[in-house]
Amino acid sequence: MEGLKVLVAGKNAPGDDTIRELASALVECGTQPVLSSGEEILSGAHDAFDPDLLLLHAELTKKEVGFVRDRWQRSCDPPGALLFCGPDHVTLEPHLDQGLDYILPPFTPGLVRNRLTSGYERRRLARAVGDLEPSLDLLLHERDLRIGRRIQEGFLPAELPCPTGWEVAARFEPAREVSGDFYDGFSMANGRRAAFLVADVCDKGIGSALFMALMRTLLRHSAENWWTGALAPFLLPGRQGFLGSPGIGAVPLLAAVRGTNHYLTTHHLSQAYFVTLFFCVTDPATGRILYINGGHNPPILQRASGGHRLLRATGPAVGLWSDAVFTIAAGTLGPADTLFMYTDGVTEARNEEGELFGLPRLVNLLDGMSGAPAEEVVTQVLAEVRAHTGRAPQSDDITMLVLRRCP
Repeated sequence: MEGLKVLVAGKNAPGDDTIRELASALVECGTQPVLSSGEEILSGAHDAFDPDLLLLHAELTKKEVGFVRDRWQRSCDPPGALLFCGPDHVTLEPHLDQGLDYILPPFTPGLVRNRLTSGYERRRLARAVGDLEPSLDLLLHERDLRIGRRIQEGFLPAELPCPTGWEVAARFEPAREVSGDFYDGFSMANGRRAAFLVADVCDKGIGSALFMALMRTLLRHSAENWWTGALAPFLLPGRQGFLGSPGIGAVPLLAAVRGTNHYLTTHHLSQAYFVTLFFCVTDPATGRILYINGGHNPPILQRASGGHRLLRATGPAVGLWSDAVFTIAAGTLGPADTLFMYTDGVTEARNEEGELFGLPRLVNLLDGMSGAPAEEVVTQVLAEVRAHTGRAPQSDDITMLVLRRCP
């Protein structure tokens, strides 16, 4: 207790006999007591003093005790507080519900030292708990994010459909614990068709992750249940909205995108969330694909013989406008051709100088890998992106989905 700074406050300090007796014991304990009255403290006479402990006479009212403590509560390291009283211990009774410890006379140096040590340790414990609170909040937040990550991973397909004669590979590298990117794949038309989807919800963090779960559920459910009456308004009459012959899978593809857009613009327009997506239906037997590109990065249809085709947008992002028009386009994968789908976390990956990985670099990389297995493609592209960014932090989610028709 050597050098401990103690502020002793009563109604009439330092003239009070109880206060003088306590002050004498404090000096013998090696502390540095400052004697004052509650009125002096409330007038600001000791605002410059930085006490380690407050010793408050029980003759002060509860309101006065509260005011005295408040003078230092706003400091970065507020002092602890103990009550003391004279021979009449009844004065302590009104203060008992405040949870403060107290010292009773006689004020011998040994007794005072023991009570001061106890009070000072309580103050250190309270300070340690206060220091831990932000860390505990952070730990709870991180726990919630980890739970969110596990839930979100449950929305991603455990296994993608892989028709005979095809290869399918995917990579999902979120920039944070939770992500707004997602991909999906499922069979349609009793296994005669396979649908694949890559999408990117605007923004990042928990909000976009929740929206991602909604989007994935809407799109998949709509595509798999397009024949229900609820989706009838979103089926265009005749062949309007198609480029070329529609073929099997065109109707559920269009119904899913239009129905999801209608739902989002009807119920969630105020949240200002939208999603870019590339949604395709493949005919494994012929290699033909039907697709809608809703404002998404153009997937790259890489020819085994050399060259490529960019599958550019056929409509806007989903969730922006209720009257948006989405058109289905078509293409064909020949033997050993590859379709590379991705989100902007690939092309917009930046190095420490702020240089983008970019679409031209990605196209050149894929040109040099014509005919490579699907798994090798996603592995090599991710490695090149990592080599480009170097020590720069990952700024956006990276999602890739590759389809390859075997030779």
